[in-house]
Amino acid sequence: MKAIVKALARIISAEIIKLRGTFALWLSILYPLGSVMLVSLIWYSQRNKKNINPDQFITDLSNAASFFLPFFIVLLISVACNTEHKSSMMKHILALPIPRPLFYLGKFLGIMLFIAFAFILTIVLAYCVMLIFGIAFPNLGFRNSFNHLLLFRAFFRVYFAASAIYTIQYWLGMRLKNLTLPVAIGAALIILPIAILIVLGIAGLMNNSENFTQSLTYNPYSYPYSAAFSMMQNAEFTIFPTLTLIYIFVSFTALLFGAFDFSRRDVV
Repeated sequence: MKAIVKALARIISAEIIKLRGTFALWLSILYPLGSVMLVSLIWYSQRNKKNINPDQFITDLSNAASFFLPFFIVLLISVACNTEHKSSMMKHILALPIPRPLFYLGKFLGIMLFIAFAFILTIVLAYCVMLIFGIAFPNLGFRNSFNHLLLFRAFFRVYFAASAIYTIQYWLGMRLKNLTLPVAIGAALIILPIAILIVLGIAGLMNNSENFTQSLTYNPYSYPYSAAFSMMQNAEFTIFPTLTLIYIFVSFTALLFGAFDFSRRDVV
């Protein structure tokens, strides 16, 4: 058991070293920076208004972050997996004297650390913006009070809602050699539900906004940003609604399937 833990730690460490010099690190910085800057600009335009609820800043930020999160995950994981397909690297990996499922899990955990870094950076940048706005623009209300617990719960909810994307996209990235293909599949799964629902709305086949948002939750790639369309927003603000728990289960299932599939790959 100790040897397995050490091997897993080495794989994770190697993955971090491998990815820190790639576009994956920049993605982990640009995603939180872009999300926070977008919402900050919107709130800056309201700096002279009065009686603004600071909790709305959290809602706006979590909505913006939830919409861009699937794109960030798809790009990050696809870029990270593509490093194994360059220069016949996959042949070398499959020939290593370590259990293939262990490598599959270790690489996944290494990638997840970059996603965790993006989560932490978003929180840090949000507090920086609130500090600056609280000093420069007191009308926004950040100086008086701020719901810190709501901020963390909102982002935990968003990141857990994306659970299924992590492992499904990881399997696609490790299975498909071309970088373009997993990115295209992931992007299509993110955008297609909205495109279809817009067409249905134009055709008059879907007029109820509640049905619109409910439909987004059936696709794991659009589920995280369904919150931006007023889904899952209630007084209790549940971090783990039923659908999130289902997608967490799907995520673990996809990870196990991916590890099994990777263990059966041929060295070609």
